[in-house]
Amino acid sequence: MRLAIHMLRFAPSKGKGASESLALFIRGFRQHGIDPVLHTYYSEDNSCEEAPCEMHEENFRGGYLSLQRHIALRMRESDADVHLLFGPSVLWAGGFYKKIGGRSPVAVYINNFTPGMMLHSASPGQRALSHFYHRSKWYAWEKLIGVRIARRVEKFIFDSPVVADIYGRFGYRARSRDIIPDPLDIRRIALVPASPAPFSREPRSFHCVYAGRIIKDKGVGLLVEAARTLPDPITMHIVGSGNEEAALRRSIETAGLSARVRMHGWKRWDELIGFYRAADCFVHPSRFDSFGRAVAEALACGTPVITADGTGSAWVAGDGGITFKKDDADDLARRILFFFNDPEARAAYAKRAVARTRLFDADIVSRQLIAALESLAEEPRPKED
Repeated sequence: MRLAIHMLRFAPSKGKGASESLALFIRGFRQHGIDPVLHTYYSEDNSCEEAPCEMHEENFRGGYLSLQRHIALRMRESDADVHLLFGPSVLWAGGFYKKIGGRSPVAVYINNFTPGMMLHSASPGQRALSHFYHRSKWYAWEKLIGVRIARRVEKFIFDSPVVADIYGRFGYRARSRDIIPDPLDIRRIALVPASPAPFSREPRSFHCVYAGRIIKDKGVGLLVEAARTLPDPITMHIVGSGNEEAALRRSIETAGLSARVRMHGWKRWDELIGFYRAADCFVHPSRFDSFGRAVAEALACGTPVITADGTGSAWVAGDGGITFKKDDADDLARRILFFFNDPEARAAYAKRAVARTRLFDADIVSRQLIAALESLAEEPRPKED
């Protein structure tokens, strides 16, 4: 099977979750005798220690919809048996490709949400009215045109059923759909050497860890709000960086919580594993997400998870975690107290957490994706006009 993969940028060295997932998928492809060709279109943002396969890199200059048509033309030039569009940012290229006569089947791996779904918050410095106007235009375009363009695609592959449901309600339909989660390199996690805990473990102390981007959509401020009502032995550890970092530091200092809400900044991946292993629970307060790679990694380390209900990360956690009401700091505090007050229950959740991650094992998940793509390749192609 000749496989072409298309995405905006490939930057696993920068900790980009989608790129890390794709790197694992490509490893699985090559282990099974498939040598894909990876096309990137914002290649100046690429960051990888070495190319995972043959790569075609270019830097497209132009508008977002022009980019979709450009990718469609590149797809038309390819001799691939199957095209895999990786991420919703290239979703409509598949429909445009079919519109200009592309005959090879197309699958789209969907691991995030489109602009028109209006789930993302405004970035710092962007006025709310401007943000709303921009998103409203995308909403109208997607509802009236985008969903119809996408229906020419043969298959949507979602990384969680939560994402699949949101796309379905919005109106996105492909000829078929699969649920194939993001891959997790469980063996690599297990091989990280044991190291001292990254924070002091005093008797009766209890440590909650969050790791990820510090942006508004991740809801990290809920950790500060919850900490106000929690007893002194409970400490919050926030690992990561982002455009809300400075504001979060100020709110911690203003609340007088510097001793119990600690910010550790950005950490290497192997250092993150040390945080997961040392934590009593992992807290993921994101208001919406598709999967939650950090949640899966924490589960693999035997750390039970607390995450917002109705999110992709809640599905990932499964019976290895518990949920709280979205945006409800008081309910989050109650869930933390549940683990704090019941060590036996926490131990039971920790055991189930490890078992849960078998669903995301990279070898298993890669085989699922290969089977889905091979079934597309075997379908009869439409005849040329």
